[in-house]
Amino acid sequence: MEQNHQMLSTNADQNPPEIQLATELYKNINMGSEASLHLLPKVKNNELKTLMTAAMCYYEKAAGKAEKFIKEHGNKPEEESMMTRMASRAGIAMNTLMDDSTSHIAQMIVKGSTMGVTEATKLLHQYEGRDGCGEMLDLAREWVDFEEAHIEKVKAFL
Repeated sequence: MEQNHQMLSTNADQNPPEIQLATELYKNINMGSEASLHLLPKVKNNELKTLMTAAMCYYEKAAGKAEKFIKEHGNKPEEESMMTRMASRAGIAMNTLMDDSTSHIAQMIVKGSTMGVTEATKLLHQYEGRDGCGEMLDLAREWVDFEEAHIEKVKAFL
């Protein structure tokens, strides 16, 4: 199984930089969407639910842009592994089992959005100035801006 993972990584690394970037954006933004989807039923505060629903709409739109870009370049979008997705779900379940207060959930959202900012910033640094990456770099910047604004709004619930 480890060998298969290495083969998949090697094949993905053979894609042009713009596809590598689009793929990473797609996978990471989808993870934000999926995490929000699994956290939403635990949220009791209607204002926070509204913010999370708006964030999920943004994630779907942004992931859709990356997906379209990937497909237009003759590639198939890659999802995060099932193991990664299950670990995320388990983390959400464990984190809310002991404390499902609005403040704690807001803290989880801030942490998740901060991870998004960190990942997008790493991608910006990694792909800045590389041929063909302009459109996806713009999406990464847009994602950073969205997450930073989202963090500021969610802080009101801490």
